[in-house]
Order: sequence, then C-alpha cells, then structure tokens
Amino acid sequence: MKRTYTLVLAGVMALVPVTRAVDRVVTNEAGIGPGSLTAAINALVDGDRITFNIPPAAGEVHWIQTPFDGYPLITKNNVTIDGYTQPGSTSNTAPLHAANNANLKIVLASTNGNALSMYSAVTSYAGFDYPNLGFGDGEQAVLGFFKATNAWVKGLAIITASTTSTSQAAGGECKALCFAPDAPDVSGNACQGFHVSGCWFGVDPTTRQVSIDPADGLTVNTPTICIATYGTGTNGNPGFGNTNQYASATIGVAAGSANPRAEFNVFITPYGFDARGGPFRVSGNFWGVLPDGVTPGDMTVLNSGNQSGGDAFCEFGDGGPGYNILVGTDGDGVNDADEGNVFGSYAQAGEWAIIYFFGTQGNIVIAGNTFGVDINGKSFGPNQANTVLVYKFSSDATCEVRFGSDFNGVSDALEGNTVASAQLFTLRDTTSTTNSHWFSMRGNSLTNTATTSASPSPANRPPLGDGQSLADGMAVYANFIDVSGVNGALDIIPVIGGATTTTSLSGTCGKPLGAPYTNLVVDVYLADPDATHPPQGLTWKGTFTDNSAADSNPAVGAFTFDITSLGLAHGAKVTITVTYSSDTAPKIGSVARAGTQSTVKISNPGAATYGIQKSATVSPMSWSSAGAAIGGTATFTDSSSPKSFYRAQGPTASGQTSPFSNVYTVP
Repeated sequence: MKRTYTLVLAGVMALVPVTRAVDRVVTNEAGIGPGSLTAAINALVDGDRITFNIPPAAGEVHWIQTPFDGYPLITKNNVTIDGYTQPGSTSNTAPLHAANNANLKIVLASTNGNALSMYSAVTSYAGFDYPNLGFGDGEQAVLGFFKATNAWVKGLAIITASTTSTSQAAGGECKALCFAPDAPDVSGNACQGFHVSGCWFGVDPTTRQVSIDPADGLTVNTPTICIATYGTGTNGNPGFGNTNQYASATIGVAAGSANPRAEFNVFITPYGFDARGGPFRVSGNFWGVLPDGVTPGDMTVLNSGNQSGGDAFCEFGDGGPGYNILVGTDGDGVNDADEGNVFGSYAQAGEWAIIYFFGTQGNIVIAGNTFGVDINGKSFGPNQANTVLVYKFSSDATCEVRFGSDFNGVSDALEGNTVASAQLFTLRDTTSTTNSHWFSMRGNSLTNTATTSASPSPANRPPLGDGQSLADGMAVYANFIDVSGVNGALDIIPVIGGATTTTSLSGTCGKPLGAPYTNLVVDVYLADPDATHPPQGLTWKGTFTDNSAADSNPAVGAFTFDITSLGLAHGAKVTITVTYSSDTAPKIGSVARAGTQSTVKISNPGAATYGIQKSATVSPMSWSSAGAAIGGTATFTDSSSPKSFYRAQGPTASGQTSPFSNVYTVP
C-alpha cells in the first residue's frame, strides 16, 4: 500500500503546473503595444525580470515616453527592472570619489507630461477604497509600485517634465518612483526591501549634463521627488486600531554588495528621497552633483531657482519599525569606502537641508559622507543652507544619532564625515528631560562650518559642536553634564589646559550627571587653521578616556594624557571634544587558534560590533584591523604570524558629544 500511495502521489505532483520566473523583454520604444514596457509590466509574475533589447543593438540611447495615464501599477514580488540589460549599457566601475563612468542606454521619460496617479491606480487595482493611502492622485509616478516586496530598479535614467497630468489630476507632482505599502488590516505586503541602484535622475545620459527642456532652455527635466514612500493606514477593520504600515529600502549600495560601484545613483533634484518608515539604507550616491563628481547641479541656481521647492536631498519622517536609518557607511569592513554619499550644496540661502529628519526617529547613523565638497575634496563654494537638519521632538521615547565614527576599530577613518563651507546641523529638543536622546559627533572633518540662525529661532534649534556659544545644545547637554557646579554652563565646552605641550594634554570638562553616560571620551583634533572660522576639528588625531590607565589625573572631569604618539608639532592648533558615553571598554575573554583561523570572544559583549586588532610584535606594537566581533565573537583568518597579539576596541558612540573647545596653540 505504501508503494502504491507513493506512485499515485508522484503522479499527482507531476500534473501540478509550475510557474517559472522569466525575462519580460522590452523590444521597442513604444509606450503601449507588443514589445512595450506596458506589455512587459502586464505580463509580470513573481520573480520576473524586465529586460531591454531595443534595436539598434548598441550605442544609441533609447527614450521611452510614458503613455497617457502612465504604466500599469506593479504589484508582483521579487521583480527586477534592469536597464543594464540593454546592449551597449554598462555599469559604473569607478570608486565613489571619482567620476561615475556608467553608460546608460534606457531613459524612462515623462517629458511628455504623462504619469500614473497613485491613489486611483491603487484603488482601481484593489477594487475598494484606501482612505489612508499615503498618496493622492496629484502625486504621480513614472513607475508605481503597490504591495510589491523586494522590487529592484537599476540601470535607468529617469527624466520628467516638472509637472505631469492624468485623467484624475492636472498639474500633478511627479515622483519618479513611488512605493505604496498595503494597509496593515488588508495584508502584510508593504513594499519591504525595495532597492534603487545605478540610476540617474534628471541627467541626460548622452550629454552627461543636467537635462533641460528644449522648449524654453531653462526648465530642468527632473522629478519633483525622485523616490517616495509613505505609510498606509488601516482601512477601518475592527481590531487593528489606527495604525500604519511602512516600507523598507536601500537607495544605492546594498549591504555586502558583490558589485557596489554598479549601484551608485546620481540625483539632480529639488527633492531626492522622501520617506516614512524604515529601516532605510542610503549609501553610495551623488546628490546635487553631476556624474563627473565636480560639477554641482544646484536647484537653487538652475532655472533661477524657480524649481527649488523641495525640503531636502533626503527627508525621513516618523513611523516604521525601529527606524534604523543609515546614511552612508555601515562600517562593517565590507565596501565601506564605496558606501558614503557625496552631497552637493545650495548657493542660495533658505530652509533647505541636505538631510532632514522629523518626528520620532531612532537609531540614525550618518557616516562617511562628504557635504559641500566635490570628489577631489574641493569646496563647491560658500553655502548658506543647512547641511544636516535634525528635528527631535520631546515626545520621542528615544532618539539616538551618530554623526561620524563609532571608533570600534573597524573602518573608523572611513566613517568620519567631511563638512566644508556649510551651516552645521542642528538638533531640536528643548523640553526633554530624558537622557535616552543622544547625539554622538566624532571623527569628522569640519571647515568653515557655521551655526544656523534661520527660523525657527535659534533657541529652538541650538547648534551643535562648534563651541561658539555657552548655550550650545543646552537642552540636551544638561541631561548628561552637571552644570550646577562652580563653572556652571561653562563646563559644557571642554577646556584645554595651559600646561599642554606636544607630548602632554591636560584639561577639564563637565562632570557626568549620572548613569549610564559616565564614560568620558576625549577626542583630539587638529583645528581648522582659519582664525575667522568657528573652533572645529579638521583632522582627528587620537582618542583618550578620562580616568583610564592613560590618565594621570585621578579627578573626574580633569585629565592629563601622554600624547607623544600623536606626533604634534610645535605651533600646532588643536581642539578637543568630550563624549559622555554609556559604553565600556570591551574585554577579551578567550582566544582560540585552529590552523590559520583565530577566534576571539569578548567577555562583556553588548549588542554592538567591536573591532579586533592584531599586532605581530610586542615592541613596538603595530596594530592593524583583523576583523569584527559581532555579538561578542570574531573568527577570521590570520596567516601572517601564529604569534599575533590581539586587542578589542569600541564602540564609544552611544552618548552625547560636547562642542569643540576653543582652539589651543601648542607651544
């Protein structure tokens, strides 16, 4: 009986149809009809890929104009739209801080003013109303996605009219790529994991210049917003309450990418990535910079600034599961040099921000980016706009922001941000009494970076990190630093002692108010040499911890360190910051060796990543990175010497960083 049952079952299984993912090939530039992009979208099933093979085979750039009322809504999962498949198209191979050498041959063009109205498209597809959809009919897309999980759009140029129109709404706001989650009481499909890589927005791939409307020679052909995703609220089913569902995404280089340079995007836009939800990863992109990496595409100047109505290159709103927003380098030792972003600048003053957060945000990392400088490190010029504008409302349960390095021993130098000729980021949190809000600012390079005075008033937007005012960030710092002593608010800005020399650093700083941020980490920088600029660090030189074995002054908040190893010259101008951290130094619990494999375990692991360093000699110690201990364990190949010595580092980023001290000239 068992044998017969098995044969019958096998026969039944053989009759079950199997749907296999296939390539849906676009063979002409027509908006509709056989071989069109519309036909390819209509034929999609889960896992399919849209490819391109439009004759002639190579060399020509093909402009595919959007049909009236747009392309069909994309609702299938695990779908890829791959412009690199067009013959003659090649992906970028150059590093981040070099000219982007991609050759894109497919342009999705809405220069004819056509697009897809997102609200009508979603409700028509579903067959019922979505009263809490994040998109209206005036928000129109070149490509619209609904519910689709793990969509990947790559290797396309997207060029649009400044406004688009549909049967539902005239004069719409064109958002090139729109990703709409389903309502949480309908399904759990929320466009999770969408990925946009290797695309150029507002750039003509033939000329490699800003795309300008030939009708007037002025209007920039770029979406009002390049990529947009917002939460979708419940449709009113009982038991779900008034909740929202959000997407997650990668813009640019994915974590652990096998080909990171092929994933660089280029954005010429008044408004780049407008998102609510998370986790989001924004890595390896040019923002407001042409593919050559040196020519700004500044929307406050182009078309006399008439199209510069956006808020930011990247804007993140409240919502999403734990937020977890990364802008730049993740610091895991893989592709870190190609994960930062190159942010252009704005020549005209205004309420522009390069990165803008609002609402209840948490777990934010901004690392390895350049702001206001080109790929060669040259400033784009005077910049009167905010570089990073972080709004933190006092209602936040937690808000943790790291701007720069975590100094955990893995890719630390690559995690610092470079900010030049810009206004410094600000932090709004004027009524909070909790120390669950912190802002760590370490290892960055700042030059000519001023505080902001734009509205709302400076009292509500205290500047961070420049030491110009004793009230800098008081609402936040007061939760970390005891300002009730003799020096009061003066303690917020650390002081370099007059006995400091090229070999010894002494100074004082505010005492910690109480647990858990009781570890005082002192960072030493070569200062911006221009005396007309605010006190700020140009080059990080070293890190020391108050009351550690390296500190010969036993008093809390007072320190004397041997800084011979920094190699400071007489006459060097230095400045310091102090980070009030909750992290403690990691301790190695055990080291095991098997062949060329070493396994190092941390005896007091937290949830963080620790850097493991090795030295093959005792005197002198010559440390180099060996690997990362994630969750307290690191296993790596070390064939250089069976007698290596190991140490664990970091992290020291979870805490509040003081403003810079005033500049001190080492005698």
